[in-house]
Amino acid sequence: MQNNRLRQALAWLDDHILVLLASLLLALIPLYPKLPLFDIIPGYLVRVRIEDFAVLLTVGVWFSQVLRKKTPWRTPLTIPIALYAVAGLLSMISAVLITKTVPAELLHIGKTGLHYFRYLEYFAIYFVLVSAIRTTRHFQIALGVITATLICITIYGIGQKYLFWPVYSTMNREFAKGIRLVLTEHARVQSTFGGHYDLGGYLVLMLPLLLSLIA
Repeated sequence: MQNNRLRQALAWLDDHILVLLASLLLALIPLYPKLPLFDIIPGYLVRVRIEDFAVLLTVGVWFSQVLRKKTPWRTPLTIPIALYAVAGLLSMISAVLITKTVPAELLHIGKTGLHYFRYLEYFAIYFVLVSAIRTTRHFQIALGVITATLICITIYGIGQKYLFWPVYSTMNREFAKGIRLVLTEHARVQSTFGGHYDLGGYLVLMLPLLLSLIA
């Protein structure tokens, strides 16, 4: 009896784990403060954070399901994204070997490669979400997570502006170390995942989505 229940639980988890992990990413990435764990390149602006491990875990689960043919990898944007990735790689090689705009030194090549792989990380989240949201119920779950996250972001923004709640910014090398800040009188509200422009970009994407569904 216990073995049957365990198999049923594992089968349920295998069927729903992508939805669970995708929902986690939809909330974790916008809400969790950008507190660095460690440097990849010592002293550089970009640092490894907890959501990077969450993305790595999620992509690993997605890839294992693709290998088992449990979830498809083809999407309407698979070929454009692949072409973009190839173009980016060729551009990086050209910058080092042909145009010389990136010095042929390990430090500068490492910085360039780090930014390149960051974009691949963003694209990986797209594939996870497309694979995870397969039914109307899955869409409703994702929409509920986005709505709750947006409400939390709004509350936190008010707290930043009027209650001196902590701000963790990545606007420069020192701030990106995880220094606790508070907004000054005329400072703009910042997102938990970067700067004020990151918050603006997030709202530009999410608000029209939610408002169009209400209408």
